[in-house]
Amino acid sequence: MKARSFGITILIVVGVFVLGVVLMNFVVMPLLIHQRNTVIVPDLRQMSELQAKKFLGRVSLEMRVERSENHPEIPEGFVISQRPRPNDTVKEGRTVTVVLSRGPRTQRVPDIRGLSLRQGRLLLTRQKLHTGRIVRILEETDVREKILASSPSAGRDVEEGGEVDILLSVGGRPKRFFMPDLEGQDLLFVRDKLRDLGFRVGNVRYESRKEVYPNTIIDQFPRPGVMIRAGDSIELVAAGTD
Repeated sequence: MKARSFGITILIVVGVFVLGVVLMNFVVMPLLIHQRNTVIVPDLRQMSELQAKKFLGRVSLEMRVERSENHPEIPEGFVISQRPRPNDTVKEGRTVTVVLSRGPRTQRVPDIRGLSLRQGRLLLTRQKLHTGRIVRILEETDVREKILASSPSAGRDVEEGGEVDILLSVGGRPKRFFMPDLEGQDLLFVRDKLRDLGFRVGNVRYESRKEVYPNTIIDQFPRPGVMIRAGDSIELVAAGTD
């Protein structure tokens, strides 16, 4: 009876040992090996396609571009998102799928030359563009207003929601003045005042003049008393330093 019990005990011990070997070889060891061959997925967002591919290669991962889509902030060719996510744990050799940016969505600038300001603004709005700076120039014409040019010019592609500057011709008669006598006045003061009044100060020439303070106006064109219009160019001669 004791011999039989001892034999059963031996069989149980042997069975447990065999079961342990089986578990070690077919369950525990594969798990351990699997853990050793895993890597942490790096964060590829806002890397260029080439940078992301090289970075994944260093940790034994592959990369596949799933698609490209517009993004208002991320430049063209850079990663927007990825799958698996950053910091996920995956097996070596796995493929990381990325979405690349095509850059901001763009719109083509329409041709608004010859249109009124209102018509030009409406056309820009339809193209999802905004009106930027408006520069008005006065022309002696009966036409109330018309757009002469735009910047960027017609046909150019700009970022959606971007601004288009307008050069606008405004009809009417420019103001006329009698040219004042500027001789003896300070050049810097006069030049600023003329510009504030809408005149263009053209060439300023300096000449040596004894007993005259530097930057004092000694000659002018047009001459005093001549009729001039707003926007005309005025040339001045000032005393220079010896």
